[in-house]
Amino acid sequence: MKLPRSGMSRKDIMARLRKAMTHDAPWDKGKTFFLVYGVDEEHVEVMREAHSLYIQTNGLGAGTMFPSIAQLEADVVGIAADLLGRPQAVGNITSGGTESILMGIRAALERARAEKPKLNAPEMVVPISAHPAFQKAAQIYGIKEIRVPLAKDYVADVKAMAQAVNDRTVALVGSVPNYPFGTIDPMAELSDLALARKVHLHADCAVGAFALPFLRRLGEAIPPFDFSLPGVSTISADIHKYGFGERGTSLILYRNSALQERAKFVLDAWSAGPYRTPTIAGSRPGAIIASAWAILHHFGEEGYLRMTRDMLAATRALQAGIGRIPGFHVLGKPAMYLLGFTSDQSDIWAVGEAMAERGWHIHRQATEPRSLHLVITPIHVPVVAEFLTDLEAAAREVRKDDRGARRVSNYAAH
Repeated sequence: MKLPRSGMSRKDIMARLRKAMTHDAPWDKGKTFFLVYGVDEEHVEVMREAHSLYIQTNGLGAGTMFPSIAQLEADVVGIAADLLGRPQAVGNITSGGTESILMGIRAALERARAEKPKLNAPEMVVPISAHPAFQKAAQIYGIKEIRVPLAKDYVADVKAMAQAVNDRTVALVGSVPNYPFGTIDPMAELSDLALARKVHLHADCAVGAFALPFLRRLGEAIPPFDFSLPGVSTISADIHKYGFGERGTSLILYRNSALQERAKFVLDAWSAGPYRTPTIAGSRPGAIIASAWAILHHFGEEGYLRMTRDMLAATRALQAGIGRIPGFHVLGKPAMYLLGFTSDQSDIWAVGEAMAERGWHIHRQATEPRSLHLVITPIHVPVVAEFLTDLEAAAREVRKDDRGARRVSNYAAH
């Protein structure tokens, strides 16, 4: 591909792009259970219009040229802080969960450096279910990552984590919930541990930030997990997951402004003058900030509660249906709308391949026990019965069909 000599018309460009999409996963049909958090076309239009309105703005100039972006960001941070147990918490919108995690661990490291001037060879302690972005943070910041096995119920083993803490530990991590199993780590115990050992605790609420508060309001028994726990120092919260915002929109929240100040980048050696940013990015698209503000106000509390009821009912129906298939069971006790399930009678990846042949896109998890993973959103609510019918048929097929091993090897090869 080379840059075309003459520009294409808008009509031709759009036609080429639509053609290019023809073989992409049909996320809007409810057949895709990972990577996309869909609601409906109106939801997409709200984000599209807000994004378009701010498409040429830059969050780097939020304090001067584009003050509206600063206000929109403050509003979004305030909404999330209120949902997560500390209205006075501060924070910033980031490009995604990875950047939020990087900022949370940066705050932990800079705090430890201030409190322990002789700190060498910093370490952080995380459960093995923690997101790979923590491994990225460890590599980028030169921190040794200590990964601890899970307890038998697929949550962090607090005793094992406590044994791994030492004078070089700069951060503890808990997931709310973790992505592979949808289980919530024992954050109250981790909070106590963090306070007792004077260590920064990061709560990775990428999945749960815009879901668990609404489940609690509907009467679900959600344990304390956020800034209501005094040991929680920073929180990552993805708007683009269950906030249903535009892809590439997350939040890093800090318990107080002192932590936020430690995490900021103050770069004054440039010949053009001081260069200071609250996140890793320099230029930040004002469009994603505007679309985040728009989608939170589009749904409001009533909208999120309505979707919560629907997703909860769909998730329970899926769990019940999975449990009725011989040998199938859900792993652990998922807290919300994502879960892993496996089988002790069938090769579960072969089942996944059989489901793919039926048009379903399901993530296959490779850690033992191997499992299939579902992320349930409002767009899946109408297809629960169809999914379970196909899953039962796929399970029967794999039990009877010696092609199961071939399916798995074909998947693994790709």
